[in-house]
Amino acid sequence: MKFIDVHAHIQQHDSAELGGILQRAAEASVGAIVIAGVTVVDSRRCVELASQYPQLLAGVGVHPTDLTGPLTAADVASLDEMAADRNVVVMSEVGIDHQQHVLERPTPGGASWVDIQAEAFQAQIGIARKHGLPVVFHVREPGDDPEANSAWPAAWQVLRESNAAEHGGAAHYFQGDVTTAKALVDEGFMVSFARPLLRLRRLQEAAAILPMDRIVLESDSYPQPFKKDRMKWTEPWHLSEVASKLAEIRGMTVQDVMERTSENALTMLGDRSDAARKLLEN
Repeated sequence: MKFIDVHAHIQQHDSAELGGILQRAAEASVGAIVIAGVTVVDSRRCVELASQYPQLLAGVGVHPTDLTGPLTAADVASLDEMAADRNVVVMSEVGIDHQQHVLERPTPGGASWVDIQAEAFQAQIGIARKHGLPVVFHVREPGDDPEANSAWPAAWQVLRESNAAEHGGAAHYFQGDVTTAKALVDEGFMVSFARPLLRLRRLQEAAAILPMDRIVLESDSYPQPFKKDRMKWTEPWHLSEVASKLAEIRGMTVQDVMERTSENALTMLGDRSDAARKLLEN
C-alpha cells in the first residue's frame, strides 16, 4: 500500500518542476495524486496531465475565489464533458469562500458573491451527481476564527439541498472544529487533513475522535513563492509528515495510517477508484 494524496495543485507549478515533484512523492511512498482544477482552463490541464502521467488523477471544477461571475452555460458544458473522462475521479475544487477580500470584489451586474458562489457550487454538484463523482469541497470562513461562521452554514445549505453526499466526498484542507468534523461524518463525508494538522489544536482534537474510516490525507500543494527556500514549499511528499502526526494522535503506526487512509480514499472514489488502486499495488 502507498499513500493517496486526495487533493493537490501541482499542475500550477512550473512544468519543468513536475518530474522532480513526482519523484519526491514516489520516494515518500505517495502512489497516487489527485490534482484539482480551479478554473475551466486549469481543469482541462489536470485532465491532460492525468492522461500523460500514470501517478496523476484529475479533479475538475471552478474554485469559489476563481469565479469571475456566475458560471456560464459554456462553463457547465465544459465541466460536464470533462467529468465524463475516466481519468477524472472527483469534482473539485468547488465550494464556498467567505473571506472578506473575496466577497468585497466588484461583482458583474451588482450580484452578490454569496449568491454567485452558492449557485456555482450547486451547479457543479449537479455535474458530480450526473457522473457519479464524489465532491471534494472547499469551505473557508471570513477569518481564522472558526466561530465566525457564515461560510459553513451556506455550504451546508447547498450540500444538503443538492444531496451532495449521494456519491460521497470530503471537506478538503479541513480547518474547522470538532463539531463540524462530526457533522461531516454524520452527513456521509470524509474529512481531509493536511499540514495544518501539525499545528492546530482543534484539528488534532477532531482527528483524535473521528472514525478512522472517515479520514483521508492531502497536501494541497499550491505553489508558495512567498517561501524563499523552494524545498520548503508544500508538496505531496509532505503526506508522510501529516501521517506521522495522525499516527501519534491515534496511537497507530505510520504504516497503519497509510493503509487505512488510502483504503478510505479508494472507498470515496467509488466507481472511479480502479486506476488509483492499480497505482497503489504497483
